[in-house]
Amino acid sequence: MFHVEVPPGSAALVRGPARVECDEACRVFGGMFRGFSVPPYKQYPVEGPARFRTDGGSVVFVENSPIPDDWRMSLEGVVILVGSTDSGKSGLSTYLLNTHIERGRVCIVDADVGQSDIGPPGFVACACASGPVPHISALDPLDGYYVGSVNLQGVEEFLVAGVARCLRRLTAPLVLVNTPGWTSGRGLQLLKAVADAAEARVVNVGERVLPGPVVSRPPHVYPRGPQERRELRNLAYRRHISLRGRVAAPLDALSPCRWEGALICPWGRYAPSDVEKPEGRGRDYVVPRSYLRHILAGLFKEGKLVGYGVVEGISEEGVELYVTSQDFDEVRIGKIRLHPERLEELDPLP
Repeated sequence: MFHVEVPPGSAALVRGPARVECDEACRVFGGMFRGFSVPPYKQYPVEGPARFRTDGGSVVFVENSPIPDDWRMSLEGVVILVGSTDSGKSGLSTYLLNTHIERGRVCIVDADVGQSDIGPPGFVACACASGPVPHISALDPLDGYYVGSVNLQGVEEFLVAGVARCLRRLTAPLVLVNTPGWTSGRGLQLLKAVADAAEARVVNVGERVLPGPVVSRPPHVYPRGPQERRELRNLAYRRHISLRGRVAAPLDALSPCRWEGALICPWGRYAPSDVEKPEGRGRDYVVPRSYLRHILAGLFKEGKLVGYGVVEGISEEGVELYVTSQDFDEVRIGKIRLHPERLEELDPLP
């Protein structure tokens, strides 16, 4: 553990994994904290003046505030935050939560399914706070909707449905919707559809993507490559999923896919065969038999997310899967595949 002193007008960027203990409360993303943890591959700004001790991680000093002046907004209702990957949307979400929390509960809909902060990747998840948080990733999900993939091409309508479903469950003076960083082509159409479905005010981060005000990208963003993003997803799976047993579920619990000697889903048909790698044309695929194992599932009861599962096998007799809860009536699957012991991503269904 080493000591850090941050002078007025400066900031310390703490990169995880680290545990921080402040001599007095430290200002982080607009909130005051005596102590907090920074996860791996994350960076939290501590504004000066501050004195703290940190165990692990690294610290980078910068001049001036790491929070752009135009982040200081007064908002209400449903607000959708739009920006490219690594534009600072999660940091802005955290800052707005912390600076509006005194007015009442603030809720977050995390629709950035490829780099989820709330809930496992592949899920639109929602959470609410009644006090400040060092980062929205510290929140536990109240509910979620399984989109089924971290790549949204071909499943865009599920993202819109997930945001709409979460918004129906939330009541707060301010609800923030954090969106994917896919801001061109069909991604732009998707963001417009989400904003229209949510009847939300748009705030663009870094550049104008949709009609609405533009706020600055923070000057110091922690750059992450594909491998770091993959490891962040694995860490999120491990945080939220703890498999406790193996159960059998009837075939009619399977959703939105069905089994007819092959797995037939809205986005593709997958026939198991003795091939070395997936082969296909259009939406019809022949896949190795192992590809129909270890499929990540969301477990729902009466429409509410109650747990997670990993499918071990599908046949005419039913669905075998490892689960976090045994009280469910729907097994919703997608393209994501997850090793049930290591909780690491495997090659997804094509």
